[in-house]
Parts: sequence; C-alpha cells; structure tokens
Amino acid sequence: MKMMKRIFISPPAGRTDKSNLRTIFSSTLCCNSFLILMLAVLLGACTTVPVANRNVASAGGFWEQDENTDPRFHHMAKEAEKEIGILYASGSSVLVNGTAMVEDTMDIENNSFVSTGPKSSARIEFKDDGFCSIQVEDFSVGNGYGDTANCEYSIVTTHATANTQDTIYHINVSGQRTEITVLRGLLKASLLADPAQSAIVNSGEEIILTADSIIGPRPVSFEEIERRIRWRDNYTFHTSKVSWVKVLVGAGVAAGIVAAILRGKSGGGSPPDRSTGSGPSHNYPD
Repeated sequence: MKMMKRIFISPPAGRTDKSNLRTIFSSTLCCNSFLILMLAVLLGACTTVPVANRNVASAGGFWEQDENTDPRFHHMAKEAEKEIGILYASGSSVLVNGTAMVEDTMDIENNSFVSTGPKSSARIEFKDDGFCSIQVEDFSVGNGYGDTANCEYSIVTTHATANTQDTIYHINVSGQRTEITVLRGLLKASLLADPAQSAIVNSGEEIILTADSIIGPRPVSFEEIERRIRWRDNYTFHTSKVSWVKVLVGAGVAAGIVAAILRGKSGGGSPPDRSTGSGPSHNYPD
C-alpha cells in the first residue's frame, strides 16, 4: 500500500514579521499624531490675560516702577542668583541687568537691576519663604509704588532711606529731593547722609527729603494722592493662563482624529492569511 503524505505549501518566510512591523509603525504613528495634536491644543489654550487686581499683594509684597528708572533688588534672606520673585513687564523697553528683554513675565534673580525705558513699566511680586527682607537700591530717579505686605522693606534713594513693613507707599525721586507718600501704614524715613535725622510718616502723610534736610511730614488729600499715582493707569500687566475648557474640547477633537486614522487603516482590507492551511493542498505519492 502506498503511503500518502500531505504536504502543505506555506507562505514565504518573513511575511508575518512585515505585518507586525506595519502594526507597530501604525500604532507609533497614531500615538505621535495624538501627542502633536495635544501639544497644539495646549499652545492654543494658553493665553495672556491682564493681571486682575494690581492692588492685591502676596505675602512678599510687590513693587511697581514708572518709565526711565533702573533700581536694583536684593532679597536679604536669599543667596545670590536665587529667584526672588516674578517680574511683569508693560511696554517694549523693560530690561533685566541691561541685556534680558522682558516681553510679559520672567523669574527675577537676586541682586538684579530692572531698567524701564520710555512708555514702559515693571512690576515685581516678591517671594516670601518664611523670612522676607527686600532692599530696593540705587533708586535715583522716577516713580515707585508698592505694598510691602508682611515683608520688611528698605528703599534707598539718592537722598534718603525708607524702612517699613505692612505699608502701601509711593516714592518720587528727582535730582534734588525724594518725596515719600504713605497711603496706608507707616514708615521711617532718614537722610542718607545723616541717618540720625529721621521722621515717622503715617498713613495719609507725605515727607520730602533732600541731601541735608527733612521737610514735613504733612497731611495730603485724597486728590493729591490720586495725582501722585496716576502714572500707574498708563500700564497694563499680563500673565499667562490656560483655558481648561479649550483643553478638554481640543482633547476630544484630537482623540476623534486619531480614531478616524485608525479606522481608515483597519478598514482598507488585507489579503487572506494563507499560513493557516485554508488554501489548496497537494498530495504526492511516495
């Protein structure tokens, strides 16, 4: 009796590997596409909005300066080059240490000086890490406005030194004098050349210090205070904000696009797999 042996014709070697490679490539492509789409969504959802309330201070307080001035900022409780706060810029001429141009916001390091050119202003919100002591140095010309909050502040001008805490104040410095107005709280003002000559300035009062004399303090009216700080109305500061509604909507759209890509790849059909033996077979006699 002849023995019959069934021999199956198998597909060429490597066809299954190619199919796996196509599957892996397709999955990687879809994953990368989703990541790119989500990055685009996040970038589109990130917008700049005006600082909501410029009169609200964090625990470290804040400082705002008018155009054409360049004071230096030193946080007594932090090491050199450590971050001491966030700088907001308004206008096209705000520089840090004479070189770094600020468009909207940036972190500011200890011992930095901030320069504001024409029609430009800067706002710094200082950090409070438990102990906070800020020194504003080399303030030789222009307007400054601030709220010290819980922080100790020392402001050094051409003619005077002002030391304060829990105070809202305005300072104007010219070549001949330093004019300090206290809106809330109190501060101690001293002559730079002779610190023994000093005076306490209370809320609603103003003092003038020259190179060798102190004038005041004297009471100031609400209208006078409004005139002093009116320059702040010329500037708007912005901060970045993410719209999470846009992120959620964008994520849904991105997922839909990727799902459509996957359906397109799986719906195109593929040739029958002949490795299972469903195709024709041939019998050969021994």
